[in-house]
Amino acid sequence: MNWKILAGLWLVGAIVLGGTSKGSRSRPQVHEGPFVGTSATEEDPGEIALPAYTGSAPLARVQLTVRHHISWRVRFENLDGFVWWGQNGWGYPTVYSYPWFHNEQGGVTVFGLPSWSILQCSLPTLGAHDGVLDYAGASGVTSTVLWNQCAQPDYWTTTTYTITEPYALAPFRDPDGVANFNIRPMAWVQEDVGMMVPTAGSLASSLDWFAWDVIVDRVQYN
Repeated sequence: MNWKILAGLWLVGAIVLGGTSKGSRSRPQVHEGPFVGTSATEEDPGEIALPAYTGSAPLARVQLTVRHHISWRVRFENLDGFVWWGQNGWGYPTVYSYPWFHNEQGGVTVFGLPSWSILQCSLPTLGAHDGVLDYAGASGVTSTVLWNQCAQPDYWTTTTYTITEPYALAPFRDPDGVANFNIRPMAWVQEDVGMMVPTAGSLASSLDWFAWDVIVDRVQYN
């Protein structure tokens, strides 16, 4: 087999396999943080700004390395005349929250942060209702949690998330060079009747706030 035939076979193989030299590929565009968001609650949304993609090649992927921390204040009052908190087959209510990241295009961008559903089993047993709805005394409790070491033993929880959907990539191509997001959590107390509480009127609750603190440590565009 002469060199002309070998060269022809190599060329056909390169076309079939779609071979591309390293020199023709665009390099990833990486921005190292920290990019710190303002603390966000449902009542007072936060904000975070990231460097936008400025490359000339089409944007195909965004990879975010994100840290988050949660804290909350919740109040409970047993309205029944007997003790049921964690007893007689009933469990405990949970505090649930999830952060939404609203982009400048009017949509929602997923940052890969998990939702939290936190069982309130660490609180003291609530006694029979004492006749006063004050979230205090033997039948009530007010709990402020700035760091739940069971939920987040390292204080910060780190998540790496990759975005490839075209509609989700669009907000990162902002012409002013900055991609801005509003952090708008949702949060509530979950009380499943027959599982967490005896009846719908067994518990009074108030989730005063559930705060999300978010830091983006790294943004990579490909």
